[in-house]
Amino acid sequence: MSEVLRSFDEPIRDESGTYQARVVGRLADDRMWEGWFEFIPVGGTAADAVISTVESRQPEREHLAYWASGLSAVYAEGALQRARRPVTVRTRIVEVPVSDAPRPRAVTTAPGVVGPEPVLDPFAVGAKSLDILARELGAIGRARMLNIVAAYDLNPRGHDLQGFSDAQLVSFIVAAVDAALIQRIR
Repeated sequence: MSEVLRSFDEPIRDESGTYQARVVGRLADDRMWEGWFEFIPVGGTAADAVISTVESRQPEREHLAYWASGLSAVYAEGALQRARRPVTVRTRIVEVPVSDAPRPRAVTTAPGVVGPEPVLDPFAVGAKSLDILARELGAIGRARMLNIVAAYDLNPRGHDLQGFSDAQLVSFIVAAVDAALIQRIR
């Protein structure tokens, strides 16, 4: 519960009028004593009072009363100005994430594929140009070419491709794609 710690004898004035000033204090939730001003208009009512924000926090009631006893009329005028024109402080709101971890990666594989998804569709590229398919296959490396063979079932007879050179593997894939594309046309 708050209590009046001090009332000023002389009125406090500003451009809006004349006020009777008093210092009020209370024990806050954190067990510290906080003090602020109430400015009641002379000839007005308590409902018209201008109330300041906390002007002081002290560990004991006696310390807050001592602080209030030393305040001057000039300090009270400054407190009235602060109460009538509070400073607006803009702060950034700390955003809180909605997740604690990323979503797991979805891995989809073509039937019969062991390993990562193929880097290109040989039928999509080969339908445009078998020469472009050969160049792209030559640029991707052996492991990815073997992955394409497995993903698109380009070795139905089960040839041992491990002994093939990279150039032979490119030719094997291009020939298999060409044969499959011809069969699709018929």
